[in-house]
Amino acid sequence: MFGSKPLPAYQPGATVGRLFQQTHAIHEAVVESLIGQGHRHMLDKCRHLEHALFGPINRMPDRAAQEKGHQLQAWMHSSRIDEALAALDQESHKHFAVQPDDKTSLHALQQRYEQLTARVERRDALLGRRAAWAAAIAPPSCELDPVTVAVLPPAPLSNQLSGHTLEQAVKHINALEKEIALLDHHIRQEPQPLSHAEEEIFLRQRNAMTESRNAWATGRLKGSSQFKSSVGLAPERKRLEQSLERHKQLAPVELTLHRLERTVETVQRNGLGEKLSAQAVDAARDVLVNLRDAWRNGNLDGSSIEGMNPALLLTPPNNRRIKLELAVIEKAFVQLNAVPRTEQPGIAEERAQFKAVIDSANNMQVKHAAISQLKDRNKQRALVAELNTDLRTIYTDLTNTLALHRLTATQP
Repeated sequence: MFGSKPLPAYQPGATVGRLFQQTHAIHEAVVESLIGQGHRHMLDKCRHLEHALFGPINRMPDRAAQEKGHQLQAWMHSSRIDEALAALDQESHKHFAVQPDDKTSLHALQQRYEQLTARVERRDALLGRRAAWAAAIAPPSCELDPVTVAVLPPAPLSNQLSGHTLEQAVKHINALEKEIALLDHHIRQEPQPLSHAEEEIFLRQRNAMTESRNAWATGRLKGSSQFKSSVGLAPERKRLEQSLERHKQLAPVELTLHRLERTVETVQRNGLGEKLSAQAVDAARDVLVNLRDAWRNGNLDGSSIEGMNPALLLTPPNNRRIKLELAVIEKAFVQLNAVPRTEQPGIAEERAQFKAVIDSANNMQVKHAAISQLKDRNKQRALVAELNTDLRTIYTDLTNTLALHRLTATQP
């Protein structure tokens, strides 16, 4: 007869423990499932944003018919926006080069998602602003606009003008619009991209032309009232013409100063500072600043190309202008100390040493080092020649605008 086995004693604590373990296991499985779903969802969202961020930029929308001033401003803005888009895309490709996967933490994915969202929003805003500048009318100013100086729009011809007054107004308007068109063409022919300083200089000059043109178009200046007396212009016309002349004369001087500083920075950045005389640069800067400030402060108002003629009476403004322009002609030209390669001391020995290394060295690393050094020296020589050409062009462009240059060019 088989003996019966005793039943295990009832242990309420063990039962509760097993139940807790089972519940905990179920909870962990649910949590892991939810985390996995969240991870995959966040990974999908990141990839969707990457697709939007790295997609090709839409073609520039066709421009509507635009007034010339707005057309120039739109061109400036669009060019800068295109540069910003290209820089953003290049930086984004570099920043998000490493692709996430299933092993990437959820926290890292969330950070990536936030960064991608910010960049996509920035890119969309730039694209939207580019489209806004393609419209027929200039959009309201926006912090995304890279050009801070607004182009002054042309005023329509007043219907109150008639007869001789209208004829005089149209004559002046046509002359000023021709000057504006020439300036627009000159701006577009400048090496691109223009710096912000260059854009502002050109636009201030253009706005002064447009202001004078608008004064004739609206009837503020009239042919029948242009003279206050037999010895002078009406105050309003005198103010506008002096303002216009100041901006015309200021623009090339300010451009020269800006480009001189930019070239000097390039010289220093490339380790060529010892080839450029600091005293010569300071002297050039001083004479340019003196001429700029004289025009800016109105000290040369009233000087003119006619006043430069020695046969005519030399007024105080003309005397000041002659002295300032002579100083610019004498001191504004600077160059890097560059001796032609064939005249450099030791050039023959340098060539012989290079040839000996190439012919005798068995180690390829030694040959590569010699070739690399030669390339660096040649690159530096080429850079010096390029910078000297830039400095010569900067000086020539300015002196060609000076009254003294125009005077001597017209002398037999």
